[in-house]
Amino acid sequence: MNLTFEGFLKGYCRELSGQQSLSFRKLVEQATTDAPRVAEALFLLALAQGKAEYVLGLSEGSWMERDYRDVLSLYGQAGSMASLCAKSELPNRYANVWRAYRAVKEKPAADRRVNALMRKKTLEALEESGVTRYGLCRALRLNKGNVYAYLAGDDSKVSRKTARRIMEYAEERGAQEGAGRPVRMAG
Repeated sequence: MNLTFEGFLKGYCRELSGQQSLSFRKLVEQATTDAPRVAEALFLLALAQGKAEYVLGLSEGSWMERDYRDVLSLYGQAGSMASLCAKSELPNRYANVWRAYRAVKEKPAADRRVNALMRKKTLEALEESGVTRYGLCRALRLNKGNVYAYLAGDDSKVSRKTARRIMEYAEERGAQEGAGRPVRMAG
C-alpha cells in the first residue's frame, strides 16, 4: 500500500466530517458547527495542498483561527510536513492526525510481524495435533495456496484475522488430541 499523507488526509476529512466533499469552504463550516474533530485534519490537508492561507481566511473569527495561525507559523519554520509533524511544539491534536496516518500506513508491516509469531505457534500446534495442512484448509474453508504459502513463511498471504483462525483451530485440535493421549510416567 502506497498511502500518502495527503491521500490519508482526504479520506480522514471525509470520515470526520461525514461528507464526501473536500470543499474547504464546506469543511470549515462543518468544523465550526457539527464536526469540530475535522479541524486539524482539514488544516493539515490545506497545508499539504498549498491552500493554508485560503483556509485561514475561511476560518477568520472562528475558534480555529488562532490554532491555524500558530500551526502555519510552525510550518514556516519546519519547511516540510514531516518536519512539522515531528516538532514537539505542534499541538497534540495535530500530532494525533500524523500518528493516525502512521498507524494506517504501518499496519500491513505490523500484521506481517504478528502473523509470523502466530505461524510459529500454529506449526507447533499442527505438529502436536497431527492435523494436516490440507485438513486445516478444508475444515476452515480456506484457500490452500494461501495457507500453504503462509505456513511456508510468506506472512503476507493471509490476514491477521485468518492467521488467528488458523492458529486457534490448530491449538484446539492439539488440545483435543492431547486430551486422549496416554501420559508417560518416568520410571
